[in-house]
Amino acid sequence: MSALEQFAGRQVLFLNWRDLANPAAGGAEAYAEEIAKRFAAAGCHLTLFTSVWEDALPHDWANGYLVVRRGGRFGVYLAAARYLRRHGKQYDAVLDFQNGTPFFAPLWAPGTPVICVLHHVHQAQFGLYFRWPVSQIGRLLEGRVSRRVYRDCPFVAVSPSTRGEMRRQLDFRGPVSVIPNGIEEFPGPAAARSAAPAIAVVTRLVPHKQLHLLVDAVPDLLRHWPDLRVDIAGSGSARDALLAQVRELGLQRTVSLPGRVPERVKRDLLGRAWLTVAPSVAEGWGLTVLEANALGTPALAYDVPGLRDSVRDKVTGWLIQPGEGLAAPLISALHQLCDPRRQQLMAGQCRRWAHRFSWDVTAERLAAALLSEITRKGHRAPTRRGPIDLATVASWAPGEQDGELEGQLRKALRVTDVISNGPEGIRVLLTGCDELGAASALRRVPVPPDRLQLATTAQVLCGVGGDDLA
Repeated sequence: MSALEQFAGRQVLFLNWRDLANPAAGGAEAYAEEIAKRFAAAGCHLTLFTSVWEDALPHDWANGYLVVRRGGRFGVYLAAARYLRRHGKQYDAVLDFQNGTPFFAPLWAPGTPVICVLHHVHQAQFGLYFRWPVSQIGRLLEGRVSRRVYRDCPFVAVSPSTRGEMRRQLDFRGPVSVIPNGIEEFPGPAAARSAAPAIAVVTRLVPHKQLHLLVDAVPDLLRHWPDLRVDIAGSGSARDALLAQVRELGLQRTVSLPGRVPERVKRDLLGRAWLTVAPSVAEGWGLTVLEANALGTPALAYDVPGLRDSVRDKVTGWLIQPGEGLAAPLISALHQLCDPRRQQLMAGQCRRWAHRFSWDVTAERLAAALLSEITRKGHRAPTRRGPIDLATVASWAPGEQDGELEGQLRKALRVTDVISNGPEGIRVLLTGCDELGAASALRRVPVPPDRLQLATTAQVLCGVGGDDLA
């Protein structure tokens, strides 16, 4: 039985700042909704508690789960505390999604299993959105206060580099699992690639995305490609400034800002483009990069947390140093993509990389982490490995007894370990341990592995599998 199936009939609460219907929703909301849909489809009685937005209903029923909206941009946190104080005991578990400020669920629902999902560290971003002292309060809540409130709770990060920033900037010392975003398959055929160079970005238009740097680079690109097309789709607080910048530079015929677009238009924009660009200060993962990759479109991005995991340098795109101007790297990337063979090679590598990610797998891995914490709380004894950020891959060559061995592994190992049984044999990703810890855990299995090796970043992200995209 899968971890998700074990949530049939259970009551689970998701806490997220926004829901996907909110006009300001982004990748964090997509993550919560895709996971929620799959929990509900498995028979879980799921409630998503989120904030009110203009014209929003206080209650909604979407995709098989209940949406409860209370409080505004900041009031949602107090409203959630009241809700947890009143109803927290009815839930078997709480998934607390942290978007700069967590909901501090362990305070309001003591004894209830809680996992906190952190998309990215916001310490550098508070200053972009708030003045002192509000910016400093935000940093304290995300760091010192969260560290104390969640000291006995496991965390989930959406990328290894985000987990690294949690260790470095926030000094989080407890267990942190890595469970990345999945990819939604775009319906219908992809649009034909543009004959002329084209750049497309589909994201929230907010300050930390730094899309003004892309607009700044366009005049230099036009000297090489006068027929260049740049589409920057999305809504957000930075859109008006970007529109003004486009007018000031006289780029109205080249740069389009169509606002928030439906999925079909997003697919067409990304499918026609030669390149997408992500000049963000930081990302948790970079969902828009993988959406472009799924359509065969590579990305150029800053080498910052999140993006350095989602972009495979010179394979599915290019990573450049933060603060570096975009014009020269963009000119270099577009020149390379002018070669049809290079463009076709990168398109294939992008698709293969993106298709390693699935919302079904993401939901299953998150369900396993939540189930592990429910078990730990129920037994009131430690059932998880310590806060080790390493993972190990154990491999067995194909054999006649693979089915029996897989069953033995599932009984012997933790629910959070990822097991794959395919043509290449059995592979297991043992999370939170090095080779020595993996060897100790596998003593309960009658057939020792043929190979033990530390997991690569790609294997941690994808569960199991090799790094070769050729």
